[in-house]
Amino acid sequence: IAEEVRDELQRETLALTPAERMQRAFELGDEDLRLFAAANGLTRDEALARLRTERQAGQHQFSKSKAGS
Repeated sequence: IAEEVRDELQRETLALTPAERMQRAFELGDEDLRLFAAANGLTRDEALARLRTERQAGQHQFSKSKAGS
């Protein structure tokens, strides 16, 4: 089933125009930001500030679930 879902997602993505693909990427990024903020008890602006600070310092820490712990 996972392979079928992956194949369908790939077909849908390939059918998009480049502009539509960019829009989808931005939407996914917005959702990731929302999830990061919620997981850390932050507002959207606080989450953006934290991510920018960590990125500049090279200290971004992945969540335990992403790190495989």
